[in-house]
Amino acid sequence: MQKKEPIQISSLGEFIGWVKQLDFKKCLFRGVPNAEYRIQASAYRRPKEENRNLEKFLQINKHLIADARLRGHGERDGRELGDLEILAQLQHFGAATCLIDFTHNAQVALYFACQKDSKWEKNQRDSENPPDGKVYAVPNDPLNFKKVTPDLLKEKISYFLPRSQPYGRDRQLYHWEPGYQNNRIIAQQSVFVFGAPEIDENEACIIEEECKKDILIELEQVSGINEAMLFPDFDGFSRLHREDTLYEELGASDYFRRAERAHSETQYEEAILNYDKAIELDPQDSETYLWRALAKRALGQNRDTIDDLDKMVKINSNPHAFEMQGKVLSHMKEDRKAIAAFDKVIELDPDNPSCYIRRAIAKWNLRQYQETINDIDQHLQIEPDDFYAYRLRGKVNEDLGNLDEAKRDFQKALRFLSPNARSIGEIKSNIQRIEKRIVEKN
Repeated sequence: MQKKEPIQISSLGEFIGWVKQLDFKKCLFRGVPNAEYRIQASAYRRPKEENRNLEKFLQINKHLIADARLRGHGERDGRELGDLEILAQLQHFGAATCLIDFTHNAQVALYFACQKDSKWEKNQRDSENPPDGKVYAVPNDPLNFKKVTPDLLKEKISYFLPRSQPYGRDRQLYHWEPGYQNNRIIAQQSVFVFGAPEIDENEACIIEEECKKDILIELEQVSGINEAMLFPDFDGFSRLHREDTLYEELGASDYFRRAERAHSETQYEEAILNYDKAIELDPQDSETYLWRALAKRALGQNRDTIDDLDKMVKINSNPHAFEMQGKVLSHMKEDRKAIAAFDKVIELDPDNPSCYIRRAIAKWNLRQYQETINDIDQHLQIEPDDFYAYRLRGKVNEDLGNLDEAKRDFQKALRFLSPNARSIGEIKSNIQRIEKRIVEKN
């Protein structure tokens, strides 16, 4: 494939556009913080440039594997590791090997391309500007790469790294996704590419240095990609808190994420503490009040739940906010308050069918039967094929003693059900019961 001139990227949207126009559907991506960096194995860069060759490249990796075995790092769970497995473990902890990190996820590669170049920072001159980043894309197909199978995994490293260039053809390249995958490999959707000390680029894009910070913010906001997500293991957690990392106070979004995690694990008191901090820092975020209300509801703190729901709709008086308020109040059996909330939804969005049916249920609970039927009728004008609405109206009509109307409603509900629906038996039973009552009445 002919090499194209890299295009300049200044936003996440532009990057996604670049990925979509690639000539190949399946590809692997690699992001580097300095656009001058080529696709090279880190072990190849260890010798001085004038001493780099295929023989030296193989020797470095063989010695690394041998030393690791001598130090007792050649086994895991009582099983002897293959050469590639040892190299993967060493690479995980920062050793220079023949393995080159790629990812299936283009946005993960973009994240790494948006990082600062630590080597440049160490050797920078005042007259130099920080470097642009770069994302490489290479086709992931059998013509480019041979997949490492369990049988190949048993081979020595010399099998994959021949000492000389094969005559008249390119060196065989391999791609390998380890069967034993730690959390970091999974999070980064990593794949190792190897077989040559350097790989030619097919397509690439340049990430403009002045846009790196904004793109990282976009990646976190849009895709949830950040350092904590990509390095979820203990080693990665330690990286987040290393000495040269600037300590930053937690923001409202940080506390909200902490609260979400605690909430999902039913640690409601811990969740509420973090929702409190998020609200303290951003008191105008209506969604946080909703989630704090749900946590308080789970703890049976009904009065505080209602207070938070009131605060939510005071900040954000849109139909969705009132609908959420009404749904939570309905679950709490606060039917009168729920009706008031659904009234607001219908006032703002009269074509919302679900709120008519929800308000109807609340009114039914309060035995406001005729108003219940009126709401169901409104709902059916918008969704005339809703079996649930006919079933509900059938129950209300039965409560009112309108047996003929109830029978017709249940028959209509039956008409709109699929043949295998679970409710068929219940509705048929309702019809039989009503028919029996009609006979008794007459």
